[in-house]
Amino acid sequence: MTTANSAATAPAGKTIKIDIVSDTACPWCYIGKKRLEKAMTSFKAAPEHKDVQFQVNWHPYQLDPSASQVPIKKMDMYAAKFGAARAPLIRDRMIQVGQEEGIDFAYNGSFVNTLNSHRLINYASKRGKQDEIVEELFRNYFEENKCGEIPTLIDSAVKIGLDRGEVERFLASNEGVKEVQDEIEKSKLEGVQGVPNITIGDKYVLSGAQEPETFVEVFNRIA
Repeated sequence: MTTANSAATAPAGKTIKIDIVSDTACPWCYIGKKRLEKAMTSFKAAPEHKDVQFQVNWHPYQLDPSASQVPIKKMDMYAAKFGAARAPLIRDRMIQVGQEEGIDFAYNGSFVNTLNSHRLINYASKRGKQDEIVEELFRNYFEENKCGEIPTLIDSAVKIGLDRGEVERFLASNEGVKEVQDEIEKSKLEGVQGVPNITIGDKYVLSGAQEPETFVEVFNRIA
């Protein structure tokens, strides 16, 4: 992988491919999504770019793969990870940043292992509903104090138009588990150590929730 300082050639068909490695419990991934969407809208507003299309692909990552499927209070998880003194400071900072991006971060909910949420994203992706489910899961966890337990995942899938019975059967099985685990391992072997990790045009790699202007700069280099 190379950095955003590399040169790029415009892809055929005016389509810019964007691959995002993300975890559904990562607040900066949600912020990064909002900033990327602002950048895409801004870029396409220019007359010379109105025909450019974006192909966005979401890929799984787990910040805490050892986490339990038994819910733990979000702030208890933060305290265990960052310390009791730092946890409220991180919360307050995220609330402030979120407000700037139109996100109302809430911290009264719980956290569970995110493996099943990634399985659901892959399932929805194969049915043309990837962005819808990613947005729904982010909003559930970060703004509505819902964690990624199976009933919440099923309700989220139904909300975006997927069949309840089929989703219930899928999540009750082990289908898609190895697929998610293999994708995570592949990203790690490629050097991904944190998220969000965003690759644009198979060449420019951006780590973290970059400002919209940074994304636009890369789009301009490609287009």
